[in-house]
Amino acid sequence: MILAADIGNSLITLGLHDGEAWRARFRLRTVPEKTADEYAVLLQNLFRLKGLEGEVSRVVLASAVPPLVPVFRELGEGWLGAEVLVVGPGVRTGLSIRTDNPAEVGPDLVANAVAAYARFQGNCIAVDFGTATSFVAVAEPGALVGVAIAPGLRTGMEALAERTAQLPRVPLGLPSSALGRNTVSAIQAGTILGHAALVDGLVRRIRTELGGKAKTVATGEWATLLSPLLSEVEAVDPWLTLEGLRLISARNP
Repeated sequence: MILAADIGNSLITLGLHDGEAWRARFRLRTVPEKTADEYAVLLQNLFRLKGLEGEVSRVVLASAVPPLVPVFRELGEGWLGAEVLVVGPGVRTGLSIRTDNPAEVGPDLVANAVAAYARFQGNCIAVDFGTATSFVAVAEPGALVGVAIAPGLRTGMEALAERTAQLPRVPLGLPSSALGRNTVSAIQAGTILGHAALVDGLVRRIRTELGGKAKTVATGEWATLLSPLLSEVEAVDPWLTLEGLRLISARNP
């Protein structure tokens, strides 16, 4: 089996694939201070709760948190006895990366691009709702041509609460109207509907730059919540990054 690990600033997304199907997928809070031993205990407990058996032969890793790369390398090699593949420069992805500095493109964005292109087999956009909301575009014949990054939904709401004297933190929930009748519903309307409008508007602009045709898939922590509000997104796959990591692993035997 392979263990795919997408380490984000807020969440760590993990998946076990047995060569035919995903056996299990998990989300953990990102805690940079945790050691490999602590993550190993967490994983062992999760595997036990899911009744998972079998040897992990490879860990394929994309990390937006550099200090956790050696931690997960130790976890893979020391605890699981597995080979560790860290997505980065020199790893075959099946895409050409046509940006000013390809090494700057986050490995999670590369994985999203790989999975989206495999899904649509043509011009496509992957939107990832995390700490940041990121957009990665792929053009025929398989070229990652650019990225856009905006503050994430939760990040924006937390910044609003931190930088104002009287606006509170509010729960994430779909507003019933674009006009709130109290502080909570007003913040939800502005941030959630506003974020959906940002996504739709930017997708339209990116699609135009790709020649007018491109399909879009949304992923990440808030993709399912926001999907009813998005008119420019054809598909939602909360586990898109893991699928991209699986495909990259297969291209680097």
